[in-house]
Amino acid sequence: MGFQIEITGDSSFCPGVERAFRITEETMSGQANVTYSLGPLIHNPAVVSRLAALGLKTIDLDSAELPDLEGAQVLIRSHGIDTESERRLQELGAVLVDATCPTVKRAQRAAARFVEEGRTVLVLGSASHPEVRSIVGRAPGPVTVLESPGDASRWVEEKGASAGRVGVVCQTTIARDLRDSVLAVLEGSVRDLEVGDTICEAVLKRREEATELAGRVDVMIVVGGRNSSNTTRLAEICHETGVPTHLIENPSELDPGWFESARLVGVTGGASTPAWLIKETVGRLEEISAA
Repeated sequence: MGFQIEITGDSSFCPGVERAFRITEETMSGQANVTYSLGPLIHNPAVVSRLAALGLKTIDLDSAELPDLEGAQVLIRSHGIDTESERRLQELGAVLVDATCPTVKRAQRAAARFVEEGRTVLVLGSASHPEVRSIVGRAPGPVTVLESPGDASRWVEEKGASAGRVGVVCQTTIARDLRDSVLAVLEGSVRDLEVGDTICEAVLKRREEATELAGRVDVMIVVGGRNSSNTTRLAEICHETGVPTHLIENPSELDPGWFESARLVGVTGGASTPAWLIKETVGRLEEISAA
């Protein structure tokens, strides 16, 4: 078949996920007792499966079969945790190990500060995402989540005139164009608006590199979990350039038919994609190219 392969500079763990993974390894090292994670440590099935094989167990506080956590180490994943869940874990006797991404921490602090200053607080992001839930759940007062410019327009119509001072916090993985379009709606209606721009620079750089590479290749492969919002957005961004784009979770999903007329294939990965999975993907692509 014969094609070249090019990988983006940032194609594996972002600094926040790398930190969470390192903390997890250090926590589990030499431990005879079970270590738990509140929810999947990161949004990547391959990594979660590998950690499970090493003994990390995932728990859900809403489960009817919650294990005995007295004295057990429980990892707070990179997305963070809400105050109520943290309090409950402490009441159950868990020893908490905080692996929250520092950028997420900054967003949590920004939301809390805005509430304490008496501002109406808006969070831009996905209401169902665990990071957004942690930001909302750590604020010492009411917070409204806006997911789109349409949400912002409806909020302005209903609450804008009476909102007074407003503080905006961004989910760390949202796109800047979403932030800009929502702020354009708010700025025309809010007199005193402060924005906590907590969008992760590493995520932005990754998207810029992926967009640049997608504009030069014949096929783009995005490696990562389909349950990862930043990975699915990365695939969407590549697809928007017009190049055939395929999101895969592991190399076994690669279809040789995708590359029949390709001369250059691009590879990138989400912020929760490990380097070993990128390496295995490239290895499989080399096999397909040599066939």
